[in-house]
Amino acid sequence: MLSRTLLAALGLTTIAAAAPSQTLKTRQAPGGQNAVYWGATNNENDNLSTYCTASSGIDIVILSFLDIYGATGNFPSGNMGNSCYVGTDGVPQLCDDLASSIATCQAAGIKVILSLGGAASSYSLQSQSQAVAIGQYLWNAYGNSGNTTVQRPFGNIFVNGFDFDIELNAGSQYYQYLISTLRSNFASDPKNTYYITGAPQCPIPEPNMGEIISTSQFDYLWVQFYNNNPVCSLGLPGDAPFNFNDWVSFISSTPSKNAKLFVGAPASTLGANGNAGGAKYYATPEQLAGIVNSVKSSPYFGGIMLWDAGYSDSNVNNGCNYAQEAKNILLTGTACGGGSSPPPSTTTTNAPPPASSTPSNPGSGSVPQWGQVSLSRSSGSFEVKMKANE
Repeated sequence: MLSRTLLAALGLTTIAAAAPSQTLKTRQAPGGQNAVYWGATNNENDNLSTYCTASSGIDIVILSFLDIYGATGNFPSGNMGNSCYVGTDGVPQLCDDLASSIATCQAAGIKVILSLGGAASSYSLQSQSQAVAIGQYLWNAYGNSGNTTVQRPFGNIFVNGFDFDIELNAGSQYYQYLISTLRSNFASDPKNTYYITGAPQCPIPEPNMGEIISTSQFDYLWVQFYNNNPVCSLGLPGDAPFNFNDWVSFISSTPSKNAKLFVGAPASTLGANGNAGGAKYYATPEQLAGIVNSVKSSPYFGGIMLWDAGYSDSNVNNGCNYAQEAKNILLTGTACGGGSSPPPSTTTTNAPPPASSTPSNPGSGSVPQWGQVSLSRSSGSFEVKMKANE
């Protein structure tokens, strides 16, 4: 089912009244944060606020995706959920309910991050000047800019940062200028904290985001430890090794040396690429506990990232969906049923290289991309897009 009954629209005047006016008080708990993508599949509840309750187990929601920009112009376009759509002219459609839900989530202490990119689509950066222009537009349209000259899809509601799930190599040398433009604007609003996050694939060299990470400052990196056999994975039996410590070594001599690394995992047997063949990348809750416990003592460890909310909803064990299992692991070290598997196979030691070391070459090759199922909306209708696991 590609659409749901639309919720009653709330006027932007109502949304503006609910806009956060103080620094977000996050509900960060010992053990790390649980970040979950939302909005790119038809599996999740279209009411974002249902994922922001005290029992959801979620600390960060990543809205996905703005996946059309560059060749089409300087206004990133895409759909977030089954209702909200932003056109290539920047004009939003049916985004009022999502804006209200964002405010609800933020009031509950949950960070809401807006993601660009995703599985291969129509996005790229054509030049440094375009990167700067898009960065400024994103701040004007989605940050606490006070700008009244652009369409603001969420009214006076503003997101807590921007995510880059870049799975195309074209124009990667320009993202540093987009990100630096965002960071310059962040500094203009010291009362609020903003984040730059990214979702690189696990191989190093990383073919699509390696250069971006080497030239830009990220706060959180949720590494996709799946869909990349035989290079790297979660280290499950029969799979490639878990290379978390290689990532520690890589980022330690980049502008992202202070970034937190998240263990990225599919939230069900279908989560990796939408079909049964991706089940080999899925970690049971007990296996995920063993994986997380093997790295949670690292100062670089930030938590768990899940793809995605809908797949988590469909995967219930011991009275917990997968997001709740992940949160229980972060809090207690065990799954909801109390189990934990042995640590995964890994590739390196915990020791990062000296600060003067040269970062790993980000490379320009290609590796299998995570085959996430996503939806795009154009001309008023939804279209399913599947990035096959190559």
